[in-house]
Amino acid sequence: IVFLVIGALIYHPLSQKAKKPFLLLLSIWFYAIGGVKFLPLLALTVAFNFFAAQKLERTERKRGLLTLVLVLNLGALGLFKYLGFFGELLGCTGVQLSLPQLALPIGISFYTFVICGYMIDVYRGREAERNFLDFALFTTFFAKSYLGPVVRYDRFVPQFSQLRSSATLISRGAVQFVIGLAKKVIIADGALILYQELASLPVEEYTFFSAWMLVFAAAMAIFFTISAYGDMARGLCSIFSLEVPRVIYYPYQAKSVVECVSRINMPLYDLVVEIVSGSAERIRQLRRYRHADTRELIAVLAGVVVVGIWFDPVPQVLLWAGFLFLMVLAERYLYFWLFRYIPGLLQSAVTFGLFLFSLAPLVLPQFSNTGDLISVLLGFSAQRMISDETSYYLASNYLVILLSLLFFTSLADRLTGFLSKKFP
Repeated sequence: IVFLVIGALIYHPLSQKAKKPFLLLLSIWFYAIGGVKFLPLLALTVAFNFFAAQKLERTERKRGLLTLVLVLNLGALGLFKYLGFFGELLGCTGVQLSLPQLALPIGISFYTFVICGYMIDVYRGREAERNFLDFALFTTFFAKSYLGPVVRYDRFVPQFSQLRSSATLISRGAVQFVIGLAKKVIIADGALILYQELASLPVEEYTFFSAWMLVFAAAMAIFFTISAYGDMARGLCSIFSLEVPRVIYYPYQAKSVVECVSRINMPLYDLVVEIVSGSAERIRQLRRYRHADTRELIAVLAGVVVVGIWFDPVPQVLLWAGFLFLMVLAERYLYFWLFRYIPGLLQSAVTFGLFLFSLAPLVLPQFSNTGDLISVLLGFSAQRMISDETSYYLASNYLVILLSLLFFTSLADRLTGFLSKKFP
């Protein structure tokens, strides 16, 4: 908060010409707070990709150079963030490797994917950036470095020429930041506490209701954590005269499984689908996927896997993604003679139920108990529907549950919009 206040107080009195350099210095200061030792890595990454993009624009061997650049950037991300994940994955196959635990550079996930999206844009014909200041600020701007969003060049850099101090933008950004902070502290953290309390129970003590409450609490913690950080990021950007897209948009009211997953981190999902499918035009259609060919279905699977690993890099994510992809295939082939006759509200309810069920491999501390949890969720081994202990958790966390039910769909947004129009 102190960092934000000091930055805003210095930024707004500056001239238009001085605002960009100051934002870059502020971003460097932010990364230095996260670890000065990682600044050389950040500088090398920015400089390398700045010149690589210009080379990519000129060369005739675009595909080869793009592949090399993507491999280097994603390889660095994998080394720092996902080395443990790959070690655990190998451990599941019986191969035991002692891999070092590397400290994680702050923001590496987001500036890596931002750079990958930019490189794809250059590969597809956009002009490479010649202004190093603009490119450095585009890749490192601090307000979007923790939970996104992964912004594309054409939606972000043109705003640099229109940086202005506006009381409207500042107040709107401050309100959005406070809303995001409230979501995190009140709902996301509350749902996380409820989830941790339920996850600590022995699996044989789960009732049908407490098992479903466990996956519901996990789903709410996921949604409100991402939504809260997304709101705070958008609020910070607005305070500094910039706009970024939503990270998440009410995935649990989606009418299909793939639409649900694609809404969890929309910019990241779109980028992965675009990389794999080779098509920027089909991304929105692939949110509903019902006419997708084989390559585009593979792109959907890749999008689901990356979104899952991005949020929780554990091997069980692959089971989660595999189950959801099976549901994607089922929906695709059953849509024309079954799903299209189901009312939209029921489609959303079924999709939400399938997503909750898919979380079973991820929610227990001991993966070996997953089969028992699934059996309880399906009602096969649940001896009771509800217990006194379940009633206690409901009563002691009623406020978090009510707030989650109120705000996990767009109903509250629509009500707010209606009231603002009715009583301006």
